[in-house]
Amino acid sequence: MKSFKSYLVENEQTYNFRIKMAENLSDETMDALESALQKYEIKSMSKPKKTPIQEHPMDFQTLQNAEVFIMDAELTYPVTAHQLYEYITQTVGVPASHLVVINQDHPEEMAREEAIKEEEYESVLETDYADADNSKASFGDEYNESMLKAIESRKMEYSAIFKAADKQDYAGPKTEASATASMMSDRGPVK
Repeated sequence: MKSFKSYLVENEQTYNFRIKMAENLSDETMDALESALQKYEIKSMSKPKKTPIQEHPMDFQTLQNAEVFIMDAELTYPVTAHQLYEYITQTVGVPASHLVVINQDHPEEMAREEAIKEEEYESVLETDYADADNSKASFGDEYNESMLKAIESRKMEYSAIFKAADKQDYAGPKTEASATASMMSDRGPVK
């Protein structure tokens, strides 16, 4: 039969959190964060990843034009995300509006990671220009001629539509007197 200690060793559980800070992350702040997490027996912590500056970052909708530092922490002592959030704001000195602590297995966080994995991002900044298909020019004589032909065909389409509409509205020949009489019917008889 196994001893109680062996069960405890086999059942060692870790608690994974994602810590997001929308504040300039200095070495002093990182050291303070690591020493604060020692209370919960930090097992590992990833190097901070910096997002590009965004007008309204995903988890920080009240902030404008901020970059976010994201770190993954693995702790062995049980703690909730809210407790860790409160503890970091108090001990490290990060404002509450600039910090988010979330479980890594939170459904929204997992959906974000899946969306990032699905979308393949390729930087076009350092790539060569793609060979453009210049067979269809957007300027010059050929372009102007094709544009005029398209306009002319549209005129023909519109004129056919208007002729058909006029035939449907046609109620008989109108004389000038009947048109004048109908326009001035409220003024009395026409002399």
